[in-house]
Amino acid sequence: MKYEELLILLPCHSLEDFPLYHEGDEAAGLLAHWSAMWHPALIASAGKTPTWQRIDDPPEELANRLIMVPAVSAAELPTGFAQRAKTEGGVLIRKKVDRKEIVDLALAELDGGDAGVDPELTADFFALGYCYLQVELLTRQMRYSSNLDEIYFRNQATAAAVAAVAGDATEAREKLEACFNVLAEERDHYYPVDAFIIDLTLVADTTIGESLRQDLSGTVPRNLLLGGQALEKIVASEPATLEALRAGLENGSVCLVGGEGVERRLPLLSFESILAEIRRGSALYENALGHRPKIYGRRRFGLMPGLPQVLTQAGFQGAMHATLDEGNFPEGSQIKTTWEGTDGTVIDAIARAPVDAAKPETYLKFAVKMGESMDMDHVATVCLAHWPGQTTPWLEDLRRIARYCNALGKFVTLEEYFRDTALPGHPERFEAKAYRSPYLKQAVIRRHADPISSSVRYWKRRAQLEAAESLNTLAALITDQPIQLDTDLAFAVDQAAELPPVPRQEEALANAAAGGSSESQTPAAEAAAKEAAVPAIDPLDVQTTAAVDEAARRFAAALPRKTGAKRGLLVVNPSSFVRRMGVVTTGLEQPPAIARPVYAADAFEGKTHLVVDTPAMGFAWLESADAPPRKSKTIPLAEEGVLRNEFFQALINMETGALQSLHQYNSRSNRMSQQLGFRLPGRRPQPGEAYSDPDEGAQYARMQAESVRTTIDSEALGEITVAGKLVGPDRQVYADFQQRYQVFKGSRVLRIEIELDPHVEPKADPWNSYFCARFAWRDESSEIWRTAHQTRQPHSGKRIESPHYVSVEEEKIRTTILTGGLPFHRRIGHRMMDTLLVVRGETARKFTIGIGVDLTHPMNDAMGLILPPVVVEETAGPPAPNPSSWLFHFDARNVTATHWSPLTEDGKIVGFCVRLLETSGRSVKTSLSTFRSVATAKKVDFQGLPGGECSVEDGKIRIDLAAHQWIEVQARWG
Repeated sequence: MKYEELLILLPCHSLEDFPLYHEGDEAAGLLAHWSAMWHPALIASAGKTPTWQRIDDPPEELANRLIMVPAVSAAELPTGFAQRAKTEGGVLIRKKVDRKEIVDLALAELDGGDAGVDPELTADFFALGYCYLQVELLTRQMRYSSNLDEIYFRNQATAAAVAAVAGDATEAREKLEACFNVLAEERDHYYPVDAFIIDLTLVADTTIGESLRQDLSGTVPRNLLLGGQALEKIVASEPATLEALRAGLENGSVCLVGGEGVERRLPLLSFESILAEIRRGSALYENALGHRPKIYGRRRFGLMPGLPQVLTQAGFQGAMHATLDEGNFPEGSQIKTTWEGTDGTVIDAIARAPVDAAKPETYLKFAVKMGESMDMDHVATVCLAHWPGQTTPWLEDLRRIARYCNALGKFVTLEEYFRDTALPGHPERFEAKAYRSPYLKQAVIRRHADPISSSVRYWKRRAQLEAAESLNTLAALITDQPIQLDTDLAFAVDQAAELPPVPRQEEALANAAAGGSSESQTPAAEAAAKEAAVPAIDPLDVQTTAAVDEAARRFAAALPRKTGAKRGLLVVNPSSFVRRMGVVTTGLEQPPAIARPVYAADAFEGKTHLVVDTPAMGFAWLESADAPPRKSKTIPLAEEGVLRNEFFQALINMETGALQSLHQYNSRSNRMSQQLGFRLPGRRPQPGEAYSDPDEGAQYARMQAESVRTTIDSEALGEITVAGKLVGPDRQVYADFQQRYQVFKGSRVLRIEIELDPHVEPKADPWNSYFCARFAWRDESSEIWRTAHQTRQPHSGKRIESPHYVSVEEEKIRTTILTGGLPFHRRIGHRMMDTLLVVRGETARKFTIGIGVDLTHPMNDAMGLILPPVVVEETAGPPAPNPSSWLFHFDARNVTATHWSPLTEDGKIVGFCVRLLETSGRSVKTSLSTFRSVATAKKVDFQGLPGGECSVEDGKIRIDLAAHQWIEVQARWG
């Protein structure tokens, strides 16, 4: 048979209403039927290019006609049409999905079949058919009428097909090129500048073999989102893939996108951990490939507003402000944007999520997507993401089109894209409240252990590591003897912040003992479950605690001493701010004299209670007084149901054991109340029912006190201990609890230590079923502030992620919940908040939180709650020349040091390095005073490159920081 016409029947009246809304197989079938008709043997047979006709107005003449009916049109095909086509000698192909199958069916009826045309040339014809369709659709998407010379285009396409069938590939490609060029001219008529396609290949451990090598073998520019863990596996087991990757990087066809060695839960980590992970990743890439990524990207959620300054100082030129995981992040008004961080640092970024290149609807709607970008973006761009080998034929069509022309876009690497395209008119700053991670929900679904306390342990260990680092640095600077820091321990701490799945031992033991489900346990089963749930001493906790103790002893040994050994305490402050520390010790025979730096001291039941003002990066030496201190006649810190000090008074409800009220003496209004609770989620709406807020139907088990006792009442410390049960509305007991309230003299923080013994496990929805500490305040209009990477950020959503504090502020009143590393909180209404303590899978049973009254710099108090006092008990001479002193001092308390290290050259210490973070959101000019004379100081980035000199005046380093800025300073001794 020789075809006289190639025709597709479509359910539309014109290309203006072309059926673009289809997905899946329907979209695939529509594109497959359309492009299959462009096989050169079919065109050469018909002597003309394919055309289309309305399905409700099919052709009358069917003889020798090839008619395509995709699934989107099949329902409207007139009854009997298929039989008439067969009878009259037409070929009808309908409801297929695979282009090759359609082509095979069409060629089977054609005399000469495919005529031996080169498959590569045939693929170019398919690409031409797809390009023609998309350019026509794009023209209409841009609200233009077609300006294409249809006669010239069709003549050139037909001539190309005839040449291809005749075996003249050179002539065929020349004619094809003419066709593509005229389509490009048509696009240039309404959009005369370049549009871009970013091809992003995602790589995981399971996709590093042959499919990835095939992706790397092409010449069209592509971008490889390759994490450090996948790269390690390539190095270990895929040498051929490694060589292909190296070759692509060398010839510039591949752009590496990545950054970290491991994609950790960045929003829950410190800046120091993030920088350490980026440095580990850079070293891994350099060692394996000889290249490191210049474009930052990750698949797992991990975006945050403070990231631009870390990336720019670490040497990145651009970033993907989009991830392919669950979680919420803001999209930019432009796809290419200048992402401005919280400190004002900017970095070029892709600010919209890529589209799925494995879905056929992506290519059916390609003209719509590109047209929208042409309308809205100053750089028209479509970003496609896919796994190696998991694409569609139309991505290959796009690549082939790009070899001939840029009618549908130019494929580029991200390095080229950021380097060569224009910048937007203004940067975009995304607020911290616009980001919401999926970590808690994912941890519960994946049955990870300790989804909450893992963060608490991380921040405690991190604080200990940084304390040890600071003290080791001080010791080294005092003695001029370099000290090797334990980087392996720091890596272990960061690694432990992740959540590997572990067996639920308590559940397994309970089921085994009960011989069935955990809902009907025998006493023996309950005992076995509780015993299995008691966490063992973690070796990592032992290591970090030992690191602090060892560093403190090293620092104590480095201090110059007076003669005459005495038994005493060296209270050490490794923080860069003054700390008023509450210390409980047995290291003194009797309390020291109450004089600076001792603010309060008393003996109680064999222990000494102290309140000590310890200088920043310094120490205070304490020794027993010659005589016991005289008891004052002040009002006691603790008595029945009441705790008080100079700043506030806390009332404990004698029936529930909850914090009934917290107020200052100049106002009787309640600042905050607190209680424990277990959230019982309400009934889920059934399908078809109206949405209802989960908070409206939720109920809570509440505290019921069995004892309220004053357990400490000294001159320095007051404590009330409450024990009882959490009882639900149905009178069921859901947990036993103990809550210990503590207040030190001179402190603005009410410390609360919680112990829970749950009797039930929360349900699988961690944001709707949990044990919690509940807080309530008086004013619905109060503003909420929380921390993100130790910096103060406003918040307005229901879910709050803040491992350090949540501050409730109204006018001049500030009440701060110090969370002690607990990261997840849920706001209930306008004046309540739940801090999540136990969700499904959580084994921790002890928690520490605090409530601060008018804290000027709550970040410092939050870190003080996490890092316990560092005390060295020793028999030695007092430090000389003074028993209390600082070694480094900042005159601004909203600046904190996150890292200290000696600056060494040729094995000798010549100065020090410090990284500084502004925590309150206010630009500041601060001075750093040092215990030794400084000659010069300069800012450097995180690669060690200079960033500007710091002036040194009167022995002080003058440093300017923008709000939330994090910088590194190197100083040299005089």
